[in-house]
Amino acid sequence: MIVDKRLQIKSPVAALKPVGGDRLALAGADGTLRFFKLDPVTLLDGFKTTLDIDPSLYNAADVSHDGRFVAFAVKKEGVAVFSALHKRLVYRFRRHEGDVESVRMGEKRDYLATGGQDGKTFLWSLVTGRMVASLPHHADFVTAIAFSPNGQWIATGGFDRKVLVTNISSLSQSFRLRGHGGAITALRFIGGHRLVAADKSGEIVVWDYFSSKVVKRLRKMLDEVVSFALTPDERFLFAADRSGIVSLYDLENYDMLSLRYLSYARPIRKIAYSSVGNYLVVGLEDGEVTFNSPLKESAKMEEAIDRGDFTEAYALAEENPLLRYSDAYLRLEALWNDAYEAAVKDLEEGRVEEAKQVLEPFYGEGAKRLLAQQLIHDYREFGKFRTAVEHRKYQLAYSLAAQYPMLKQNPLYRKMEKEWENLFAKAKNIVLQNGGEEKVRELLKPFLGIPGKSLLIRTLLAEKEVYKLFMKLVAKKDYKSAVELARRYPAIRELEEYKKVERIADAIAQQAQAKLKEGDYAEAARLADRLREFPDKKELAEEIREEANLYASAMRYFAEKNYAAVYRILEQFPRLEETKIVRNLETAWQKVVERGEVYASRGDIAGLKKVFRPFMKIEMKRLKIAALFKQAYIEQIERLPEEQREEAVRRYLDLFGLDDEIGSWLMDHGLAGRYEEIPPRDAIHIDFESLPESVV
Repeated sequence: MIVDKRLQIKSPVAALKPVGGDRLALAGADGTLRFFKLDPVTLLDGFKTTLDIDPSLYNAADVSHDGRFVAFAVKKEGVAVFSALHKRLVYRFRRHEGDVESVRMGEKRDYLATGGQDGKTFLWSLVTGRMVASLPHHADFVTAIAFSPNGQWIATGGFDRKVLVTNISSLSQSFRLRGHGGAITALRFIGGHRLVAADKSGEIVVWDYFSSKVVKRLRKMLDEVVSFALTPDERFLFAADRSGIVSLYDLENYDMLSLRYLSYARPIRKIAYSSVGNYLVVGLEDGEVTFNSPLKESAKMEEAIDRGDFTEAYALAEENPLLRYSDAYLRLEALWNDAYEAAVKDLEEGRVEEAKQVLEPFYGEGAKRLLAQQLIHDYREFGKFRTAVEHRKYQLAYSLAAQYPMLKQNPLYRKMEKEWENLFAKAKNIVLQNGGEEKVRELLKPFLGIPGKSLLIRTLLAEKEVYKLFMKLVAKKDYKSAVELARRYPAIRELEEYKKVERIADAIAQQAQAKLKEGDYAEAARLADRLREFPDKKELAEEIREEANLYASAMRYFAEKNYAAVYRILEQFPRLEETKIVRNLETAWQKVVERGEVYASRGDIAGLKKVFRPFMKIEMKRLKIAALFKQAYIEQIERLPEEQREEAVRRYLDLFGLDDEIGSWLMDHGLAGRYEEIPPRDAIHIDFESLPESVV
């Protein structure tokens, strides 16, 4: 692996994050922050704080996506947020009972999430500096947090081995993911409503969080997983563990491409991938940071190819599997294909030594060497195979091909197969005629006794009435009956006509899914109805039709401005969030929320009522609205003289009960336990319009 830059800081690396396009932020466990320009790597700016940070925590620092803020969890002092531009403290967040274990900045919105030893996760606004929500609890320390790229979801993981995924736009949707064998240590959202979660045992699980189901359990790492990084296209996942290993996974097929993609003698703290310069940045326990350039090795591969050293070229790809997707590797494989074809021609003419000479440069790559050896071994019988084909002694030819599989790639084998297809097509017409059986036997005589083909011939002769019926059903496009007939007579499935039926079903399914994606829901539903004619596709057809109907209903409600109905559908079917109308609706809602958060930070109840009035009847939004009303009242309490606070707190408890919001405020002010346990009120029962303007 080419290391483009290596540097050393004086503390363990606490956070690594590409920010603002062409920069990388590096936070140290000693409270330092540095910004580097990428490609080439040069130090731009930085500053140092005097915070007391616990270096044993792996997720106790983060930098905002634009590089404006940096947050550190501080021992016994909550979270400190600094303005990176002005190099000064801007916020102190203290609401947790016990220390903060994990912090994370939002991907799109100016939110900070803090996870504590109390099992609670609080959401803070970096615009107002106030808490805006309390998220579902864990039974133990909250050890990892992640925001989704679209800003709609947050995932939290804890020592309780659970992952909670919550919709932060509404607070009304939450999914619990259970199935890990250790405390959750790293989380990362990826496309297709999937979440990658890792734990202390080294296990990595890909979840579909909408269904709360495991998509795939990836091959385990050797130690506790501490950090994830993704390539920009989300095709490849890098995972780092405490033993000093970075592993590489392909998220298209969920294969581990390399267990030891990178290996260090010291524990790894953080990794990050930057699209600028294509750096895989690794930060270590001892403060060393390496800027690795996995794709720059393609130049070395090109050089090896130019000098004909294919062994080195393949060794580079073996060491760095990402190179298999480079132009250099495509060129290398093209050279192999040319050599392979030339060797086949030599072997067909009996020039064995010449074939070996052509293939020899590729012997350094294990798989290619085995393939070349197999080719040379199998083509020893090519002369006998060619004679058998030319004299239509197909039983011998197929027997040789079965013994020497490389012969199946020869054009002569394909010629035999083509003749079989043509003759069998004729036989299917002849057998339907009176007395056609004898003609079929004579026509297909060269293929009698050949495994697989004999079965089809016997089926054609013995069950010609069944075949005749099947052909009629296909001609009438009665695919349902045709498939059901094939189920009763499995040999029919070997017929080309049946395979055509399968291809028709696949084509309809693809068209229906494409129409769904395009937003043509009526056509998608119509195609789904056609797909139901194929029994094997019935379940898929039902799914497509249900989704098309949902989308169509959502569009109709949206056009009617019946947003409550749209949100009711969305709550039941979260995948609808990916549709254009819901994205538009959520964009508008988020603007309302941002205004509401400002009103809440001022304690302005009247302002909140005004901005949220059109949404108060929408059940899915009531939790979010209630959270901001609560914060507004807490802001009022905060500003009161101490002698008036007790009455105000009791008024708050009358309105909402003893909830997380007031409970965390009381704890922060040393007042926990002074008030009776009043169960929190459900947001559904709160009449927002009747709430008082003030708690005093």
